[in-house]
Amino acid sequence: MNKRKFTGLILLMVLSILAIIWVQVTWIGNSIKVQSEQFDFFVINSLRNSARSMETNRRMNFLNEMFISGYSALPQAINRSASPGTGSESFSIRSQASSETDSVEIIVSTNNNPPVKMKVPRDQAKSAVQNGIVIGSDEYMRWVQQQAVEFQSMSNQLVSEMFVWERNRKINKEELLHTLQGELLASGIETPFEFALIRGDSIVDGVYSKVRMKEFRESPYKVNLFAEGLLMKGETLSVVFPRKANYVLGSMGLMLGGSGLFLIIIISTFALSLWFIIRQKKTSEMQADFINNMTHEFKTPIATISLAADTIANSKVISDEDKVRHFIGMIKKENSRMNRQVETILQIATLDKHEMDFKFSETDLHEVIRHAIETIEIQVSDRGGVIRRYLEAERSVIAGDAEHLRNLVHNLLDNANKYSDGPPEITVRTRSNDSGIFLMVEDKGIGMSKPVQHRVFERFYRETTGNIHTVKGFGLGLNYVKAITDAHGGTVTVESEQGQGSIFTVFLPYNSESGA
Repeated sequence: MNKRKFTGLILLMVLSILAIIWVQVTWIGNSIKVQSEQFDFFVINSLRNSARSMETNRRMNFLNEMFISGYSALPQAINRSASPGTGSESFSIRSQASSETDSVEIIVSTNNNPPVKMKVPRDQAKSAVQNGIVIGSDEYMRWVQQQAVEFQSMSNQLVSEMFVWERNRKINKEELLHTLQGELLASGIETPFEFALIRGDSIVDGVYSKVRMKEFRESPYKVNLFAEGLLMKGETLSVVFPRKANYVLGSMGLMLGGSGLFLIIIISTFALSLWFIIRQKKTSEMQADFINNMTHEFKTPIATISLAADTIANSKVISDEDKVRHFIGMIKKENSRMNRQVETILQIATLDKHEMDFKFSETDLHEVIRHAIETIEIQVSDRGGVIRRYLEAERSVIAGDAEHLRNLVHNLLDNANKYSDGPPEITVRTRSNDSGIFLMVEDKGIGMSKPVQHRVFERFYRETTGNIHTVKGFGLGLNYVKAITDAHGGTVTVESEQGQGSIFTVFLPYNSESGA
């Protein structure tokens, strides 16, 4: 996959995951908004129901006090209005003759009708008086005035008593709290709340501890109590829910949890996919570099062997035994080099399959180090370098595979030799403790950066600057070192600074768990 296609694929994946996240977040936001609006609706209804309940209770109490607890002014006033001053259900009978001789003006009232002024013939006046109640005009006006005074007195008494009731009424906050709790619970709202009764700009009563006046004023949950009072307006009931956000989110816990988990799975899947793709791309690139390096590494000895064989076949050289021996030695050396490279590749493949056969036995690591130094010392000397050894471990015998340990030390020494710009200066040290032995290989080479140190033990990885073939190799040597160290139950670390060289430290336990 070329770079453009790879970049396009990554961009499409990023856009897709961002779109999914946007849809998910938008959906969650809308769900929270709907839940919050539903919460507001239920709270407002509960407040209105609580206000109506309180007002109804107050009116019933007032009526009970007026009509049951000894206040009989209204019934008495009504009874008095049934008759004029005497208290009798029948009026006194009076008549007043008009100036006309043939008719009489009378005021007649029956028990079921109000008094009426009438003119009747004189001969019918007697029968009308017998069937009704007749009063004179002056007495009727006095009766009307008396009724007006009594009704005025009754009205004043009612207004006075209602004024005293409204002025002295005081809402019981415990009763209001109980009513609010009941209404909210009936609506399915079970979160803590605080409330206050506000009159004007001050709080007259309430149940609150954390909420301040400003929050009560700005609360959207308000309702007026006794808003229809005749003489005095009531207070404003304001309620605040300190944990509203937690309650709304908690009521959506299952849905939000599922959505969050789904979102995490999507992001994790995307991240893993992206990581695998990038890792696979890097692996492919390193494998391509490995193939190029391997081709180059094999091409050189093959060309050398071919040239030596052609030279030996020359009639002038074949007769010279010394020259023949020289070229035969060259062929054997290059052949040995090729065999070693092939063996390294095969060993790595075997490690991948966990099929490498280790033969653990009592092995003297100092002896292994000496043999490894002998095989590479000529190459170092040819470059004008030197290998110093300080084998200071008091106990050097461990349980290990001598052949693989020798290859391990050889790879470390070869790495130190190859990555030295000038004549190599290599120092090999050992020290021991109660658990095992430490092997340190130090060089004064080019060193490496921190990012390189984190990847230097990866398969096929090689730090390159410009020409990939500046330093020969497959990028397998240090990976092999780590594999062998792990197989022996040990560890390997590196300390390095660019331009200052590197120190590789290998720890090998005396009694390897792998070899036990």
